[in-house]
Amino acid sequence: MFNILLSIARDGTTENSPSTALANSAWSQRENLVQSVCKQHRARNKILEPYRRLKNALKALQDEYTHSKDTNAIQRYIRLQHAVRDVAVLEKQYWKLLEIPPQEGEDPAEYVVKVVTSLEQQNGAPAPAKGGIGALLGSTVLARTGDGTQEIMERVRKMKTDDLQKECEGMYTQLYRLFKKYLGLKRIVKELSERYDHTRLYPIVPRYAMLKKMIKTALRAPEFADICHEQVE
Repeated sequence: MFNILLSIARDGTTENSPSTALANSAWSQRENLVQSVCKQHRARNKILEPYRRLKNALKALQDEYTHSKDTNAIQRYIRLQHAVRDVAVLEKQYWKLLEIPPQEGEDPAEYVVKVVTSLEQQNGAPAPAKGGIGALLGSTVLARTGDGTQEIMERVRKMKTDDLQKECEGMYTQLYRLFKKYLGLKRIVKELSERYDHTRLYPIVPRYAMLKKMIKTALRAPEFADICHEQVE
């Protein structure tokens, strides 16, 4: 389904028999496959919490918009203002979200590789030095920062090679959809935050109409329609 980019190291000696070289090649391919699947799962684990944060905030906005219809105009204005503010604040709390690159002409598999690589370089700790021992230590810290790497590695290594291949292909599809949904929700929140800030100095009457309009725009966005059936987590 999707090609996996494998870098197979060749032994420069002439001592190994053809059967040994073939075994080494097969082991190297499997090891690269194991590493690819582990990176995919780490990327999924990293993006899930920010994704849920955005999804839950927008679904809470939807619920509040619906329930506020049962109140008078003043009460509804206050509730809508607070509801939009609670979503808009996510745009300011950049440390609770992740920055992932947009798709720029790559096919789905290439795009997933690009995002996974980007997420591998991000973690909760300060960025390590770009070269030398700082980079080596940074890689070690990344592997031990509570992202479940050890558990993932143990589970993946127990899988058969054919199952690993299927897992890798399935994760490409799953991650592509997850990354696109995340970027879509992030765009909605960003636009909602900008519109909310723009209305801060308006009087109550025109601002009330603006709040309702911006909420409707957010809740009618195709990206939200794609996830509105999902449960709050």
